[in-house]
Amino acid sequence: MALRHLLITGAVAAGIALAGPAAAREFQMANFVGPKGVIADGNDVFMKMMNEGTDGEFTFENSYGGLLLDATQMLEGVPNGVADIGYLNAPYFQGEFPEFNLIANMGLVGKDAAAMGGAIMEYVTTCDLCLAELHGNGHVYLGSHSTLAYRMQGRSGFSNAEELKGLKLRTALPSQGRWAEHFGAVRVALSGGEAFEAISTGLVDGALAALTEFYTLNLGDIATDISMTEVGVFNGTSPFSFGVPQWQELTDEHRAMFIEAATYGNATMIANAYREESRALAEAEEKGMTLHHPSPEFVKAHNAFIEQDVQTGIEESVRTTGVENAQEKVDRYLALIDKWRKLADGVDKTDADALGKLYMDEIWSKVDPATYGMGK
Repeated sequence: MALRHLLITGAVAAGIALAGPAAAREFQMANFVGPKGVIADGNDVFMKMMNEGTDGEFTFENSYGGLLLDATQMLEGVPNGVADIGYLNAPYFQGEFPEFNLIANMGLVGKDAAAMGGAIMEYVTTCDLCLAELHGNGHVYLGSHSTLAYRMQGRSGFSNAEELKGLKLRTALPSQGRWAEHFGAVRVALSGGEAFEAISTGLVDGALAALTEFYTLNLGDIATDISMTEVGVFNGTSPFSFGVPQWQELTDEHRAMFIEAATYGNATMIANAYREESRALAEAEEKGMTLHHPSPEFVKAHNAFIEQDVQTGIEESVRTTGVENAQEKVDRYLALIDKWRKLADGVDKTDADALGKLYMDEIWSKVDPATYGMGK
């Protein structure tokens, strides 16, 4: 991919003055995830594009595993300059981001990472209230990635409601917890990093997680069963959340470059997740793991619950945050998911360049780097 081949060309056409040679600068990046896996892959693409696009003048020091900022410190640590760029998980901050989280909490409706990434990016970048609350908390949103569908990985499995009843499940999202309890399972709220030990000690029967966690959380080393029912995605992310003060120091050209590099970074995370899922399923077969496919009756009951839970999620958001016009906003988001399912089906989802170009064409080329994130 050639940096600036989309946004910078557009900026010139729009008459935005481009700066001369970049002043040398090192940017601090903070990640609470580990240094291997699809998120790290996306970070590598982001840093490489920016370094090459500035002829080596922009360099990056990337801290993984929460060494610089952990997940709960991203909110204040990035705008305060502890890091310039950080992996912000909006659901950690329900009160600060009620508009963003109204949508982020709808992950149970998702299956397709490419579509869910596109839908949430288009929604947030066209949601003035979302951008205002991000800006008010000192953050500039540069897109999201999405996990693939969560599936139960553990030492037992289920194909129907009867087999699911009584299982102790690690759940990541409130909606997944409601799903588990609806079908008689026991929800256990644990971080991803605790899943391996929880399964090995019998604290839980399995973890709901994307199959990329087969490797990043080493679930493939302990699981004997994978239940193939798709229990939503997680896309309430902002992996390249930029501090407002640092963002406003940049030239229009450099802001455009960061937007494009982040877009291809997010696309890489999504594309590589599809590859990792295929690899995990192939390895599961080689190891003789049992794959539990949902019965037609359970699929019907599962889908009915998801439709019902959309309303539960809306009511919960209104009750806890007072967000207004929630139904209208969720309806717009659901329409965007339908739109992006069609768009994503038109590209190779394992091709990061193709996905990145799609996100650029449909979303980010419509963002003006001269004003975006500037509070104008």
